[in-house]
Amino acid sequence: MYKFDRVTKILLGALMVGVWGLLLQTIIPFSPAEAQSKTAADQSSQISPVIKTRGLIIVDEQGRERVILGAPMPDPPVEGKPRINPAHGMMILDPQGYERFVVGLLDNGQMSMGFDAPPGKGDDRNRERLHFVADPEGGAMIRFLNKKTSVPGWLRLGEDDNLYLEFIDVQKDKNKVIKKRIGMNGERTVEEPFK
Repeated sequence: MYKFDRVTKILLGALMVGVWGLLLQTIIPFSPAEAQSKTAADQSSQISPVIKTRGLIIVDEQGRERVILGAPMPDPPVEGKPRINPAHGMMILDPQGYERFVVGLLDNGQMSMGFDAPPGKGDDRNRERLHFVADPEGGAMIRFLNKKTSVPGWLRLGEDDNLYLEFIDVQKDKNKVIKKRIGMNGERTVEEPFK
């Protein structure tokens, strides 16, 4: 039989590895880079269309919390004032962390959406300027608040299911409140003592 020296054995071994490599390449027709991209494609097709969680916080490019989704939602991070009722929904914060927009369904059945002014643009005890509500009894209203946190007016569904525009003039110095209600059937002005 033939005697193989060491170099010949190494060359024959390399040849066998090459032949097996070509054979495997024929059976599996993609390169390692294609294999990685195929794996990534397989994983992307397996991405779940639903994320199930109790909360989600979206941050901006500086890492500041800007959008908070929650069930329930936390209280506003900067002010820390508790909500009138636990709510499930979304809030948008300004760069300083102050709540500027919130929409949510409260546990008492009220669906609510509020728009707040930035801090320092009026009485900060209540920075809300617009408040939209669909109440649990089927009513609805849009409330306007001025910079003094008073309510100068409403747009609301009345008890008779008609739409009314209401103006409110609080005159503390005269110890009275004047309310004017305008609807399809005309207008009505009422004067009440200030409480």
